Amino acid sequence: MHFDIRRLRFKGKSIEDRKLRNVQPIRGDLYIRMANNSPMDRPSLIAETLKTTGDTKTLPPLYDVQIHGMATLGMVITGIEIIDGVAYAQSWHCRVE
Repeated sequence: MHFDIRRLRFKGKSIEDRKLRNVQPIRGDLYIRMANNSPMDRPSLIAETLKTTGDTKTLPPLYDVQIHGMATLGMVITGIEIIDGVAYAQSWHCRVE
């Protein structure tokens, strides 16, 4: 399903509301699936962005994903993001295009 996706954290720390308004969302196809292999050496529910539009790049996948809130036009999912071998908490606000 296609969403405008905004990251709500940077290296595990929440982005301030005033800065969050200026964060450019990534528009793409959100895919959530169970993967048998993950960097944690066990099965994990993974959220990935596929087929992003424009010149935007895809986001690093989220591992151990949970849906923390859902409404008519969007949802917030949380999980673990791995950047340069370090695991950080991450949340995505996913809004229907």
